[in-house]
Amino acid sequence: MNRRWCHVPLLAVVLFAGLYGCTTAPPAARREQLPPEIDANDPLAPTLLMQQGQALVREGRIEEGRARLQAALALQPNNPIIFNQLGLAEMTAGRPSRAIEHFTRALQLAPAFSDARNNRGAAYMQVGQFSLAEADLLQALGDRYYPNRAGVYFNLGSLNLARGNLTAAVENLRRAVGPTGPVDAYLLLGDVEERLGRFELAESALRDGVSRAPERADVLLALATFLDRRGRGAEARSYFEKIILLAPASSEAEQARTRLKVGS
Repeated sequence: MNRRWCHVPLLAVVLFAGLYGCTTAPPAARREQLPPEIDANDPLAPTLLMQQGQALVREGRIEEGRARLQAALALQPNNPIIFNQLGLAEMTAGRPSRAIEHFTRALQLAPAFSDARNNRGAAYMQVGQFSLAEADLLQALGDRYYPNRAGVYFNLGSLNLARGNLTAAVENLRRAVGPTGPVDAYLLLGDVEERLGRFELAESALRDGVSRAPERADVLLALATFLDRRGRGAEARSYFEKIILLAPASSEAEQARTRLKVGS
């Protein structure tokens, strides 16, 4: 459960990066933190550093990404967007407690920053502080102009599941699925529907997930293993074979090979 959460789209940083910057030149000590190719006097330098940091984090080079984000912070130490991105980097690294510190700083600088509030809610959930998580998520959901509402519903559904409230989890996860919602919502919805014994609804959610993201081996694996558990081995086998063709070096492919051997 802890590995699933939904954060703000990374693109937002490009739109708002210049809103909270310093109006004076950065001190020399801060200049020394910058990569040699970055001009501290370039007004676009913080945005460039944030873009680089985000890209590195997405590639799994988290510490390099954090270094770029810290360099951006050296230029704009009161920019809540940078603190939010640092929090996301810590979440990606599996350090939710440290992420909470960054999200909290972002919210101190910009209390109406719904992205940071949604992200902090997800981080609180990961450290087991469910009441604080719920408070943040409901406040983010109260922002009717917040574009990532599907992500908040996903996080609320995950929180409901962690608390054992399957009915509320289904209700929120159904609001999370859709063209703009997180793909993981289909996986979690299928899981909860299966736990409730509603197998047709579980299968429907998983098949919708495959339709939405046919390139994701983990989604295919979820459907294949569900079919296998339901005694539909022939159907499951076809999906296991697709996984091996799609991502032969992945952990999902290794699991698919094991399943195929067991079923042969």
